[in-house]
Amino acid sequence: MVLGGAWYLGWALLAFASLVLVAAAAAFLMDILGYSPGPASQVFDAVQRLGWVYPFLIAEIVAAMVVIDRLRRVFATLIAGDPFVPENARHLQVIAIAIAAYQILRHLTQGAVAMILTLMDMEEPVVGGAELGLMPNISLGAWFAVVTLLVFAEVFREGAKMRQEQKLTI
Repeated sequence: MVLGGAWYLGWALLAFASLVLVAAAAAFLMDILGYSPGPASQVFDAVQRLGWVYPFLIAEIVAAMVVIDRLRRVFATLIAGDPFVPENARHLQVIAIAIAAYQILRHLTQGAVAMILTLMDMEEPVVGGAELGLMPNISLGAWFAVVTLLVFAEVFREGAKMRQEQKLTI
């Protein structure tokens, strides 16, 4: 039930982030054309200033939704009392790949921000209350989770194979 709620919340966040991305693109286009939207100009300025964040936010939401969807599928087999099915091994592999892709995207984003800060001769500015640093931030816990999920995927694959072999014996 919690995963179902998280699934629908993820869709709502994805829709909101997509709308803001479209608004940022519209604000950028209006800026190029020299058009000022009048009383809503402060809102458009804020959206335009932070618009570069939303593609990364959308990618993060999609990665989280992939993980949530695959977890829902795994829990469905657990509730049915049949967890050692070949599909669960694939679900765990996809979860591991989604987490790895998120981490790689995070590292690429950090590298791009560091490069922009270096080109602009800025030390470590504060954007929106958060400090942007030039030092890499590698999450060993996330990479350990990726390796662990890949190992669990193989355990589930072998369990499913052993269960199938057991069904064939008398």
